[in-house]
Amino acid sequence: MSKAFEEIAREATQLSREQRLELASLLLQLNEGSVNSEVNAVWEEEILARIQAVDENQIEGVSFETVMRDAEDRLTS
Repeated sequence: MSKAFEEIAREATQLSREQRLELASLLLQLNEGSVNSEVNAVWEEEILARIQAVDENQIEGVSFETVMRDAEDRLTS
């Protein structure tokens, strides 16, 4: 571990419970931002690939009515 990390960890132990929870929340929010951007990028690629496949007639779409009927059948069975 770096000295900076060790110092921050040591100082964090001196914080009140409320301050530690606030710090933990901040750190989680910082991490979620990078994860969310990575997930969003992957989904964007997937969406564009699906649109291209439909445009190039590589796959056939399913009507809204069919999707809803299938979903209702699964939920009621």
